[in-house]
Amino acid sequence: MKNLFARLYLLLLIAIVGLGWGVEQLYQHYGQRQQVTNDLDLHRGTLFLLDGELRRRPEAQRASFVDAIQPSFGFPLQLFQRQPELQLKQLTGLVLSAQQRDYLQQGGVITWFDDDGGHSWFVRQLSGTQHLIVLGPIVTGSAGHADLVYLILFLAGLGIFVFAWAMPISRGLMTLTQTATKFGQGDFSARAKANVSAPLQNLVERFNAMAERIQRLLKSHKELSHGISHELRTPIARLRFAMEMVRELDDPKAVAKYLDTMDDNIEQLDGLVDELLTYARFDREEPLLQLHLEDMSELADLVLENFRLTEPQLQFQLTTETPLPLIHCDREAVMRMLDNLIRNAVRYAATVVEVNLTIRQQQLLVAVNDDGPGVPVESRSSLFEPFVRLDKSRDRKSGGIGLGLAIVKRYVKLHRGEVRIDDSPLGGASFILSWPVQQSE
Repeated sequence: MKNLFARLYLLLLIAIVGLGWGVEQLYQHYGQRQQVTNDLDLHRGTLFLLDGELRRRPEAQRASFVDAIQPSFGFPLQLFQRQPELQLKQLTGLVLSAQQRDYLQQGGVITWFDDDGGHSWFVRQLSGTQHLIVLGPIVTGSAGHADLVYLILFLAGLGIFVFAWAMPISRGLMTLTQTATKFGQGDFSARAKANVSAPLQNLVERFNAMAERIQRLLKSHKELSHGISHELRTPIARLRFAMEMVRELDDPKAVAKYLDTMDDNIEQLDGLVDELLTYARFDREEPLLQLHLEDMSELADLVLENFRLTEPQLQFQLTTETPLPLIHCDREAVMRMLDNLIRNAVRYAATVVEVNLTIRQQQLLVAVNDDGPGVPVESRSSLFEPFVRLDKSRDRKSGGIGLGLAIVKRYVKLHRGEVRIDDSPLGGASFILSWPVQQSE
């Protein structure tokens, strides 16, 4: 806080003092030595009476008259008769301008102030002559001391203003530093307070966004590490067991059976690696969608056709409630979402898996329905988290590692949409995707 306050205060101090000094120099050069004429009511009457008294006396007696009445004044009184302007310049340093001479001839009074010395003079021209009546120097007190007081007050006020300006910023920076320290020491839930001064608002928002992303990445990596350690264990154990059996068996049919088991487990490992890499990519960077106009009925039918070949025991249906326009979407992402949702439905369906496409209020709705046991309401929101499955057993026939639905959720969010679970009209679960028909690039 001290450094911030000192630097800002020094900057303002140099700027204001420099500007003040420059203005003062201009004023002294152009203004102070050529003081604008004016009448000073305080001495106008005195000079008028002196003018009348001196005009009634012969010129030779005027100087002695001034000397005689001088003690009655509390300041010097002089009458310049010979070369009056030169005498005035020698006394005061004032050089009369043409404007001031005209003003004196009209009976005006010129006032001249010496702020540095604290003196003032009042000059009137004796009527009908070129002689000058001069009152002064009259001590008015030096303005230097007053200026110093004003300068001190100004600088003190400036300091208070700068301190008041710097205080919230310094407090906000200290709070942000403390939060960053806690975060660096392992408290990944630490966040900076949002109620900071305006200059720090953007910094705090960026820090909190960064902290949120780091915490999410660490949580995801922890979940991935934990999930991988469990998911790899089962297929690897099966592979090891099958290899041992193959070495010991002589029956060709039994050997072929265990080789098929090994092949199935290798496929399971391949699928596991593919899902892990896809999910990890979302944490590393947000994939950029390649948006094009696509025929959703065609994409859904392509995905369903693959399952018709591999799952002949089930019926796969595609229905549309309305004629569908071409939809803005990423072809690869949509096919991946449909594949994951249909694969999930296949694990639990009894006889039928249906994909229904429709448009509602400029939103595309893709519903994947099955006639399986359904999903309990209390479990629906958690199913889209990574490594979450309804069946806690990790070696059941249905398979899966709990990443498919998490990947679906990430992809549909990139399309500015959402995914939810409802009851299927077939009696099981209905996984419903929705996103705007028109997507911004």
